Amino acid sequence: MKSAKTKKIVSVAMAVQLSVGTMLTGIAAAAEGEAPSAPQLGVPYDTDGIYNVSVPHIIINQVYGGGLKRADDTYATNGFIELYNPTDEDVDLNGWSIQYADPGSDYKTGATGSWSMLKLTGVIKAKSSYLVVAHPTGAAAPTLDLMGRGDQQWDQYINNKGLKVVLMSNQTPLDNSLKNPFAAEPKPAGYVDMLGTGSNDPGSKIDGYETASPSGSAEGTSKKKAVRRTSFQDTDNNKQDFEQIDYEKPAPDKLATYEPHDGEDGVWLSIVTPSLPSGYVNQTYEAVMETVGGYGSYTYEADGLPEGLSITSGGIISGTPTAEASNVKVTVTATDAEDSSIQVTKSFDLNISRAAIQSFKDTLNITKIAEYAVGTTNPDGGVAEIVKYNKENQKFYLVNGSANPPSLDIVSLDTDNGQLEKEKSVPVKQLSETGGFTFGDLTSVVVDYATKRVYAAVQAADPAVKGKILALDYEGDLKASYTAGVQPDMITTTSDGRYVLTADEAEPRTGVLEEDAPGSVTIVDTQTGESTQVYFDQTSVIAQDVHIRGQVVDGVYTGQGSPEEAFKDFEPEYIAVSSDNKSAYVTLQENNAIAKIDIPSRSVVSVGSLGYKDFSKPENALDLQADGIINFETAPFYGAYMPDGVAYYSVNGEHYLLTANEGDATEWPAEDPILTNIAKIKDLKGGLDPASDAYNFLKNTTKYDSDEGLTDRGNDSIYLLGGRSFSVWNADSLKQVYDSGSDFEVITGERDAEHFNVSNDDNEMDARSKKKGPEPEGIETGVVGNHTFAFIGLERTSGIMTYDVTDPEQPVFANYTNSRKFEDKDGRLNLDTFSGPEGIDFIPAAESPTGLPLLLVAYEVGGRVGVYQLDVTKVTLNTSSLPLTEGGRTAQLHAVVEPADEEGSTAVTWSSSDTAVAAVDADGKVRPIKAGTAVITAISADGYGSGEAQVVVTAKPEDSDHTPSQPSTPSTPAEPENPGAAPGDSPAFTDVQGHWAADAINKLASAGILTGMPDGTFKPDQLMTRAEYSAVLFRVLGLGSGKETSAFNDIAPDAWYHNYIDALAQEGIISGFEDGSFRPDQPITREEAFVLLYRAVKDKLPAANGSAPGFAFTDSDSISAWAREAVQALYAAGVVQGNADGKLYPKQSTTRAEIAQIAAAFIQQ
Repeated sequence: MKSAKTKKIVSVAMAVQLSVGTMLTGIAAAAEGEAPSAPQLGVPYDTDGIYNVSVPHIIINQVYGGGLKRADDTYATNGFIELYNPTDEDVDLNGWSIQYADPGSDYKTGATGSWSMLKLTGVIKAKSSYLVVAHPTGAAAPTLDLMGRGDQQWDQYINNKGLKVVLMSNQTPLDNSLKNPFAAEPKPAGYVDMLGTGSNDPGSKIDGYETASPSGSAEGTSKKKAVRRTSFQDTDNNKQDFEQIDYEKPAPDKLATYEPHDGEDGVWLSIVTPSLPSGYVNQTYEAVMETVGGYGSYTYEADGLPEGLSITSGGIISGTPTAEASNVKVTVTATDAEDSSIQVTKSFDLNISRAAIQSFKDTLNITKIAEYAVGTTNPDGGVAEIVKYNKENQKFYLVNGSANPPSLDIVSLDTDNGQLEKEKSVPVKQLSETGGFTFGDLTSVVVDYATKRVYAAVQAADPAVKGKILALDYEGDLKASYTAGVQPDMITTTSDGRYVLTADEAEPRTGVLEEDAPGSVTIVDTQTGESTQVYFDQTSVIAQDVHIRGQVVDGVYTGQGSPEEAFKDFEPEYIAVSSDNKSAYVTLQENNAIAKIDIPSRSVVSVGSLGYKDFSKPENALDLQADGIINFETAPFYGAYMPDGVAYYSVNGEHYLLTANEGDATEWPAEDPILTNIAKIKDLKGGLDPASDAYNFLKNTTKYDSDEGLTDRGNDSIYLLGGRSFSVWNADSLKQVYDSGSDFEVITGERDAEHFNVSNDDNEMDARSKKKGPEPEGIETGVVGNHTFAFIGLERTSGIMTYDVTDPEQPVFANYTNSRKFEDKDGRLNLDTFSGPEGIDFIPAAESPTGLPLLLVAYEVGGRVGVYQLDVTKVTLNTSSLPLTEGGRTAQLHAVVEPADEEGSTAVTWSSSDTAVAAVDADGKVRPIKAGTAVITAISADGYGSGEAQVVVTAKPEDSDHTPSQPSTPSTPAEPENPGAAPGDSPAFTDVQGHWAADAINKLASAGILTGMPDGTFKPDQLMTRAEYSAVLFRVLGLGSGKETSAFNDIAPDAWYHNYIDALAQEGIISGFEDGSFRPDQPITREEAFVLLYRAVKDKLPAANGSAPGFAFTDSDSISAWAREAVQALYAAGVVQGNADGKLYPKQSTTRAEIAQIAAAFIQQ
């Protein structure tokens, strides 16, 4: 068989016709007496003299300007205007003119000045160009040399920042008051074509154009960029008809495709197919050649096609590749079928990989249901950064970097209102500036339920001074502060609340290494108040392959440093804490490493390298060129993972870390860096080992020259920043278990090709390909039913990737969501949107106000928080808290299932987190076994829905009370007589100090009303059962023992609460339920507690004066009829008050602390 590398296939194909559209717009008759009696050659008028853009005519094909004065940072030697004749006839331009205007220095939105006119001469031949070469630009290193070229010279500067060009078939000057000839009715006599374009600046406008004008970074003109028609089309819409052409660093084949032509070039062709798509072994391949120019039909030849591919008669490369091929050069030649002397040749790179890149479909539906806007945007980020939810007050806390100074916003997560509102801002600067501390920045926040605290990380104004950790209550009031290391950037806690940790970056922000402070991890012991900075000064725990930045030459890192230099070089970025609260895993982003810290001993256990990603493998193919197209290719380069965010989770006893492989360069100071470790490939490739694959790959090409690489990783290859992926690692060995490879770029390109690899502050398609692509930054895990998901934020593209990581070795893509609106209503760059995701917080269904899992995402550029709901099966239990007694009666849980799929099953599977504490059967019946806490979970049949109930089993006490959450603080009425309980020393409960009800609890304990738990705790926020409440009333009233035979069918004679309940029944205070039961283990509701209390103390309440006051509660209609008298009386006496929101919540279960607060009003000290 003839070699595929040498065979040449010739075919003939008809090109896409060059007739320029069928749109008929802007129709107007020429001025009376001026319309031609017969069609003039090259003008868009029909035989009746009516303007018709579909009539083939001379067009303005391309315009470039270098500015209104000489400048050496331009890229063409001259400004130019290229005309093109798509007709079949030569057209005499004598008597024609080009008329030009620009806005001068007020280029962004200013009005244009007077029209300048160039009187044209000569002929523009059929299917040929006519080039007007304008005033020299002064370019120092032009990529486009027009000296000595052109059909006519014009001593006119062409602006680089917005312009208007009008082609006229006469030489009558346009009136300077006529800013937009196209829109005039009628059009000026002789009107042929017009281009009006804004600059590449956001918000740029021009006051004349056809229908709509190009503008902004992706469309407008600049010193680097011209605008050119797309395939000669003219639809009377400049915005649609023109595209940007970048002359800064055009590849040779691209320059040949788009550079302007003049009359000497004659009839010319251009292959406008930008690139060949990648293909896959043993899979069908197809690529279409598109050529413009010439007479309309062409023959094609192709050299270098891999085995299995050929060109068809239609100019289509097709077939089935039989082997892998990396960056094979394929040369395509198009020859005009009418004149074989007219040819064009173009080379393409073609990659054939072993495995096809899969198509990704969402298997999980995620919907944005609410949002919060700070009200400010910033293209540099730092507006809405870190967000954390508090399940106990259903609010979230947001680091707001846009405030001056930065503040902590507290926002209620009221999902019934799609637009969330801020409740208050915490003045962090004011709270932190004590003891001589000067506030610099607020960087992170975390909520800890065990200590009921919100912790905030604060940096000092001096980047070399230690920071602070502020301990706030839920309302933002300062309760304590601790010292942190230098530049604390991320904060977290252990789940038991014992320790608070910060990652202290200590970056050399001045760029002077002598001023660099050591990075650390701060560990605060909340029990002792001790704050410790853990430093990386033990070289023996640092693996030999961990990269440490070393020698600096002329401000550039050039090689590996010593282990001793790690002390200052390591910059802790992010922390994940193990489930046993013993280990902290810390990303050292710049060092491509992860450190393990032993939390109790405050010591570094190990520092390990993550190695490098091999971009020569097909599964890691990436887009390396910012060339305006999506082109995945392999290259003999490596990527340093350099993760930012890290998350921890366990599966079957194995521990794993998830990382978002962002990549980060060293560039200090941020403005005008004097210390760096990156350079362009053009500056790196000369130092490569000539024997390396990278050297041979780069030696004959410049198309990768503008890509960024690291300067200090050796000369064996090019080392790029980041992995453009997320990875799963074994937490103990740091062995990679999984990497998402090319997924992120493939998915974003598949979903929104127009905005592929854009930045978060710009809409230029493909711009980030030469840097770090979509740039994954944050990562969060969440359990949904019996699945574990990873959520990864793409900092630049601004979307959220979701993967099912239940099996850590085989994660599966589940969803991609991007709420960013790239353009505003005027088609300009939009920053006031969901751009730049930074912080991510997952809310499980059991803690969610909607009953379904939620995801909070803070967007640092757009200044917004998005609230996203996972639309999975919803499971709701009849209670979320179930207090039981060891060896006591069973309790029944019921689950209501709302399937995500209308035809889904409503069945559930029950399980217990600790069957030694509480067991549950297949029907949801819970049996208490021994004292402790367990979570009973109901999982839907599809595995995505879950409902939870916390079961607290208390031991059989000799005479114990038990526990309960918080509504209001009642005022104290006239105090009655002491019921006679023997006072004693107040028990030293270990969990009430600082609690809102501490005084009332201690008062009742001292009076012998409450005795607490066997373990020394009081558990103030545990729900109170009906049996426990009976014991409290019994002691408050000082009653004697009841009957030996219970009045209720569910009160056992040996139950600890038997006497209390029966004594109250004898007094007529309690009566039970219609079925003869008392239900002692059921939580007591607020209105039940009020009724029993009223019956017990109504003769001790102060007499009412006049008519009783009406209810002041906004939910008074929800008070049961049988409870209204009691609530009315207790409210009038000042015993009952509503919550801060004006509601009573009568059906809500009450807590031990709430009962203590109310009961204390009736006890004298």
